[in-house]
Amino acid sequence: MQSQSETAQLALWRSKFGADYTDRNDVEKPARIDTWRRILDGVTVGRVLEVGCNAGWNLEYLHRLGHRDLWGIEPQPYAVARLRERWPSFHVQVGTAFALPFPDQAFDLVFTSGVLIHIGPDDLGRAMDEMFRVSRKYIVAIEYDHPTEVEIAYRGHDAALWKRDHGAAWRARHPRLFERASGFLDSAAGYDDCTFHLFEKP
Repeated sequence: MQSQSETAQLALWRSKFGADYTDRNDVEKPARIDTWRRILDGVTVGRVLEVGCNAGWNLEYLHRLGHRDLWGIEPQPYAVARLRERWPSFHVQVGTAFALPFPDQAFDLVFTSGVLIHIGPDDLGRAMDEMFRVSRKYIVAIEYDHPTEVEIAYRGHDAALWKRDHGAAWRARHPRLFERASGFLDSAAGYDDCTFHLFEKP
């Protein structure tokens, strides 16, 4: 059952606000190819799921690195339609992080990129639990980090963006995770001052 905050967030992202977000961010950033190569250095993965894949560019960068079994979940139908038209080989469907329609341990790697920042503190744990459940081995979070959790007004909307220490949030929620790597990603890496965390399940 959806919480009130989850319902409000989904309504926002499925409105014109979400479509504008897709239009604004549907831009190729080739520097991310090398960034993904660095993040996954020494890691072997087959099936990959991006939670909140939007127009699909991260999946495309992984495709260019040789990954072929690529899946995505995205709450915004507009973004899914655009992705399917451009990259029909990717397995993408409309859905949310709170109810991933896959069996346990279905993916070698599950990741987010600029998605957990848009999930409120009351709902964050449920999204993490679902990602943990469907991951067989690895989880990557690429998000805006901050030492403490702080809500930031986002393009005129409250309850739409939170910075926090996502590494600490993952470790607190699932203490068995081992953090293999982390690092800061600036514009040269194709990201806007984000931090990545690569976790391995025991």
